[in-house]
Amino acid sequence: MKIIKYILPLFVLLAACDPLKHKEEPQTNGNLSYYDSIYVTADVQWHKNYYPNLDCEVFSIDLLSEGLSFDSTYHIQGNGLNLYISDIFLPDSTTTLQDGIYRMDTTAEAFTFLPYMYFEGNITGTYLLEVDNSSIKRHVGFISGEMTVENIGEEILLDIILRDSTSHYHATYQGPILYR
Repeated sequence: MKIIKYILPLFVLLAACDPLKHKEEPQTNGNLSYYDSIYVTADVQWHKNYYPNLDCEVFSIDLLSEGLSFDSTYHIQGNGLNLYISDIFLPDSTTTLQDGIYRMDTTAEAFTFLPYMYFEGNITGTYLLEVDNSSIKRHVGFISGEMTVENIGEEILLDIILRDSTSHYHATYQGPILYR
């Protein structure tokens, strides 16, 4: 009974964040091969006690392409692509990403992550930012897919699907993961 009492508020919250409700269509420019990317930086944030009513840990990942970096206040600088993956759920007491296959959905189960959605006027979930001269030129949202983490966080492979469900996006990262 305890788990129902704590998980129910999360499901209500996630239901309010319908991934198909949005204010604008993601722009894809009809050329997805441009977005099949290799990233050079993986910045992982551990959001300890982000959902205090759940027995889980929550992480997010910023993958940056060559030409992008964070300044001292974690604002994106430069030109390139930033793939952001938020609310990655892992078992309670986990302090780093774990090897495994993660799937995109809204259940908040271990080894899942959220799809693209609007919440309280902001985009969240899994989306790609195209950054030009340190400004966001456009964003593209993803609604389903998987992420594989291998070799204790040294490699991340993604196969995620765009909002229109017709095109796949493939992303890879190999190297050390920065935790903050």
